[in-house]
Amino acid sequence: MRKFIIHVVSAALVAGALVPAGAALAKEKIVIGEQNWTGAIAIEHVIGEVISTRLDADVSYLAGDVPVLFAAAAKGDGSVDVLPDIWLPNQSAAWAKYVEGGTRSLVPNKHPYTGVQGFYVPGYIQDKYGVKSVYDLKKPEVAKLFAPLGGGKAELLVGPAGWESTNIGEVKAKDYGFSGNFDSVSTEASVTYAKLDAAYKAGRGVVFYAYTPDWIFSAYDLRRLDEPAFDGYAQDNKKGDPSYKADGCWKFISPTVDSDWLKKSQITCAYPDAKVYVLASRSLQKRSPKIAAFLENVAIDPKSLNDLILKIEKDKQPADVAAKAWVAANRPTVDKWLADASKPVSASQ
Repeated sequence: MRKFIIHVVSAALVAGALVPAGAALAKEKIVIGEQNWTGAIAIEHVIGEVISTRLDADVSYLAGDVPVLFAAAAKGDGSVDVLPDIWLPNQSAAWAKYVEGGTRSLVPNKHPYTGVQGFYVPGYIQDKYGVKSVYDLKKPEVAKLFAPLGGGKAELLVGPAGWESTNIGEVKAKDYGFSGNFDSVSTEASVTYAKLDAAYKAGRGVVFYAYTPDWIFSAYDLRRLDEPAFDGYAQDNKKGDPSYKADGCWKFISPTVDSDWLKKSQITCAYPDAKVYVLASRSLQKRSPKIAAFLENVAIDPKSLNDLILKIEKDKQPADVAAKAWVAANRPTVDKWLADASKPVSASQ
């Protein structure tokens, strides 16, 4: 009888080890949407490193255009869980749809960082030719400074395809009155940086959209062209919000909303300082409350991000390697982000 009991107990232990323990060891799977600029790539790998090493989840990355990533994250089915670097006002249409409107399916972090963006020229162009304002670009003699080396029409490097800032740049060129002097050229950031470097070496003109934080501001003397100050959004759908008013200078209609967006949009002022967020699928609040709480608590320091971008872009470190080193070197910051991760997130938030 004793021998039989031992065999039964042993069999039960083996069965228990194979099924319940295996199930208990299953990790949460987190998919981070990969946005195609270096600041976003740096942030996504920092977030991924923390989630995988400190919150014990499997992390993967899915590349896609921002509108596609927004829609995937809003579904709440795990196809995309995190958007690491969402800029306002650039993504205001998607924000209104997925963060503030409908089911409020995406949750922003509590402490966005501040970004500055606009049109930039090399310092030597400003100093030598007095090009200080976007309105200077209306002058044919100024536009010629930005013609390609082989000749032809001047180029305005508006940014990568699929970025709302690229569309905004085209609207601004139209409404500031210099679009007729320039071809709007859409290039990936790496191509823009190569054109900037070539222009610097040749002492030639280049005018392009850029934003901070970014490593190029450490490597080159760049000057932002003056624009009229931002005085509000030209939409009357935010009652009680003074930044929205009928005569505001900023009316942007996304191509994702209206095919006639360029004609219907009107922007006659500078960007407001951008607020840049990490967004997470609200479904994480039930699936993994600790990860959801961590993502809400992430707070990016622009100077620190600029240093990380420099390592990836200028020093050519792989993004995951640079992020791993950053997380190890900034443990107090990461600990602070994780401080509330043990507290459940309110589902009514």
